[in-house]
Amino acid sequence: MSPLATLQGKEHALAKLQERRENQPEQIDDGSLPAGSSLHFYCKSCGHLADVKPELYLTDPKRLCDECQALKDLGWLE
Repeated sequence: MSPLATLQGKEHALAKLQERRENQPEQIDDGSLPAGSSLHFYCKSCGHLADVKPELYLTDPKRLCDECQALKDLGWLE
């Protein structure tokens, strides 16, 4: 069992999620970057950087950052 998958771990993880949601980083506007620059994708849950892909990427970018994905995997985030 993951140490995160405890009641204390859940409370801590959800508190950290709330902090991430309250402390939004400045997001990069991909439209203002030169052609050929990597594209930046932000977490749908907390707004932090989730993925960076080359301009002509072939796979779908991650929709959640690693921290939010871990919470979703444990069933603590919808």
